[in-house]
Amino acid sequence: MFAATPWLIVPIADRYGVTEGASGALSVVQVGAFALANFVLPRLMAPNGRILRIAATALVVLNLLSAIPNIYVVLLALRLVAGFAAGAMTWLAWTDAMKRRTSMAAISATGPVTALVGAPVLAVAGIQGDRAIYIVLAAAAIPAAVFGAQLTGSRRARGHVSRSRSNRVLLAALGGATMFGSALFINEAIVARDMHQLSEISASIGFSLNAAGGLLGASLSTRHRRPGWFLASIGPAGLLTVVGPMPFYFIGLAWWGFAFWMGVPGVLQMLSERSLNPSERAGDAQGLMAVGRSIGPIIGGAFVDLGSLVALGVITGVGTVASGVTVIGVQEGRELLPPTDPRTIDSPG
Repeated sequence: MFAATPWLIVPIADRYGVTEGASGALSVVQVGAFALANFVLPRLMAPNGRILRIAATALVVLNLLSAIPNIYVVLLALRLVAGFAAGAMTWLAWTDAMKRRTSMAAISATGPVTALVGAPVLAVAGIQGDRAIYIVLAAAAIPAAVFGAQLTGSRRARGHVSRSRSNRVLLAALGGATMFGSALFINEAIVARDMHQLSEISASIGFSLNAAGGLLGASLSTRHRRPGWFLASIGPAGLLTVVGPMPFYFIGLAWWGFAFWMGVPGVLQMLSERSLNPSERAGDAQGLMAVGRSIGPIIGGAFVDLGSLVALGVITGVGTVASGVTVIGVQEGRELLPPTDPRTIDSPG
């Protein structure tokens, strides 16, 4: 769904008669509901495979329905519910993955793999309009609706959460990184068109390189201990896609994907190590990143409508670097006491 957003902005603007910046509201409501699901569901329900199948089935139906309406408000309502269903699936996947370090790399790889395959497909579908993209998204959700998954877990008990202050800082850093990153990323197709005069198909190569870099990063993410440095490097990479010569559009997107997936699993592992239960912060982490992704398009849309893509690249670059530096600060800080005792985590003295 997130990979499809850059290819939806122009078709949505053309079909519904809104500006390209305003069409970013689609991502705002969709990812906002995604965040809500990740905050609420862990506190109300225990993870299980039935929820996964219900959410996937809902996505198939909602994506098909999204190809029908001619009223923008109706489309936004459908994407709101679709975002909640996608949030439920992501919560379940990461809750299970955070129980084992090796599983985190595997789950991390699913995003880049999907984007790698989906970028050219979505670009071609986008030429036909937004309806074709929603049909592709519906088809992508079918396997999860058909095949079952054995998931177990417990509902997060009220108040049963570690008092780690560094976890709060890490969550804020994840939210900041995705907020600034998404503000530029969802508009990279516009950057390709306006700054480099690239066609949709040519721009899709950049997104495929981003996904390929992400796949490599996800597979290598468990082999290093410096996630903050990789997150910080996304800032200059993103800026180069805007202000650099045309080849840097592709180079910057490729490094962006690599650095993002080299960084995020490491930060999630840091959260896990500082929690009472490995999956304690799974929903919060996905929720905060989703909040960032819901705010980012608002920022990006404002700059796009003003015709200020360079300024957008600078602002998002600085913000992403700051998020990465924050993670570095937490990691390079004083040694934490064993993270199994809530009375000692990050406590003074």
